[in-house]
Amino acid sequence: MSKSMITTVNSLAQTVTAGNIIPLGTTVRRFGCNCRQDGNTIANTGKGYYTVLVSVTATPAAAGTITVTAKNDGVDIIGATGSATVAAANTSVNISLIGTIRNFSDCETSSLSVVLTGADAVINNMTVKVIKE
Repeated sequence: MSKSMITTVNSLAQTVTAGNIIPLGTTVRRFGCNCRQDGNTIANTGKGYYTVLVSVTATPAAAGTITVTAKNDGVDIIGATGSATVAAANTSVNISLIGTIRNFSDCETSSLSVVLTGADAVINNMTVKVIKE
């Protein structure tokens, strides 16, 4: 059993400009005191490892590649980047990410965000889950 967990969902279609944070929406499940939503970021407090799971459904405004990256304190989480290329505008794609955050001390709080790069897109749905073991 994990110590803490949070799940956020944003199911409102929103246009996000490349280079910006994708809004998290609302917290739908949460337990424990280590993970909490803080606006468009998730604050992870306390020493240990945090598993990050992200699923994004997006519709790019133009043909090309869009990329979604999970960031911890503004720095890319190694391996938590996904891309999709569409040949035509208005084609929906799903991008899933998995990553791990590590906090080194009991007093440390890190800030998780999800950023869109490559091209502007309508974010149709995004789910973020963070689990502290």
